[in-house]
Amino acid sequence: MHTAHLALAPRVPAPRASASPSAEGSALHLTRRGRFLLLGLPTLAALAFLLLGALMLATSLMNQAQASSGAAPGVEAQVVTVGAGDTLWSVANAVDSEERTQVLIGQIAELNDLDSSQLEPGQELFVPVD
Repeated sequence: MHTAHLALAPRVPAPRASASPSAEGSALHLTRRGRFLLLGLPTLAALAFLLLGALMLATSLMNQAQASSGAAPGVEAQVVTVGAGDTLWSVANAVDSEERTQVLIGQIAELNDLDSSQLEPGQELFVPVD
């Protein structure tokens, strides 16, 4: 029987990093997680910011008002001056219209932004015409 002797090299401990940041030979070694935190997160934040800006720009361009060549919608009206003792009913009855009096009263109140049915002599009202 043969007996072999193996000679093993003695283990030399790795040199410890110096506490001084200016020591020669000391290098910063980042783990995968460290590289992600240092480089990946700021890059992702910048990309998200750019994407949000592009989305806002695209939606503002799509929502621009379109100019039309037609006439502005509205109501054709005449101006009536209220006399002494006039009411909304009498003003609506005096208008030559095929519309019901109750409907005309509502339209007159809306056109003139009236809060009550009280009218003052000399007051000018817009009254819709057909």
